[in-house]
Amino acid sequence: MEGNGDRVLRVTELDDSLVRDYLIKLLNEGEDFVQEFYRSLVEKSRLFQELLAKERLPSLSEEEAELVLKRIFSTRRRSRRVIEETGIVRLREAVSDLLYADGGSGFLKSPPQSWEERVEGFVRKVRGVSPRFARDAASELLHFTFPDRFVLWTSWIWDPETETGAMVFLKEEPPTGGRGRRMFGETYEEFALVYKQIALKLSEFGVRAKGYLFVDLFLAMIYATYVDYMTLSTMHSAKGFFPPAGYMAKRLLGVHTPLKFS
Repeated sequence: MEGNGDRVLRVTELDDSLVRDYLIKLLNEGEDFVQEFYRSLVEKSRLFQELLAKERLPSLSEEEAELVLKRIFSTRRRSRRVIEETGIVRLREAVSDLLYADGGSGFLKSPPQSWEERVEGFVRKVRGVSPRFARDAASELLHFTFPDRFVLWTSWIWDPETETGAMVFLKEEPPTGGRGRRMFGETYEEFALVYKQIALKLSEFGVRAKGYLFVDLFLAMIYATYVDYMTLSTMHSAKGFFPPAGYMAKRLLGVHTPLKFS
């Protein structure tokens, strides 16, 4: 348990053996694959930090906005639709309110906006995607712009409503009947503690990577491997045609194509 003011947050303990086993599977993909994948996430983060910097955001063009949205899994195929239906001015405002709700100075407003308030504000302003996809997009925008401050919480990582996502494979006990909500959290504060626990365990197993980007990679490979297994087990004819787990993991994190930015 961890205290947060008057509130006590309950945090599940993940299984060290499962974290270690999935890490070994990831490293078996080869050093070149892992390093290239990680570098691409660093480049994506730099792109977001450059284009979405507080001083540059007011002049963000439609082309630049599309470049960002195409790097987000939930908006990749809907980037033009989001821009057209939301409008570039309203989209800039939505992103600015999401990223800089604290004024960008490090001194939070009183009372500060919670992660949920930031995200839901973004969801209310954005058009062209479902609320679920908009929440995922908001989480990516926060995380990749501030990779050391916000963890990545998307529906494929952990969805407390359906109790599905990559997170469920890091605990032997199946998260059913509401136990998953208590196990991995229903709020950002609760979920972030579990996410940070993964980062700590990976560090204990020898991973030397700053921030949370390697955790993104780790969870994407877990989820992609599961999808790959389920697809091949139910569609035997897909073998040889369905993309490998590594390719899908890159798509989940929006780095399946080369990044170009000035």
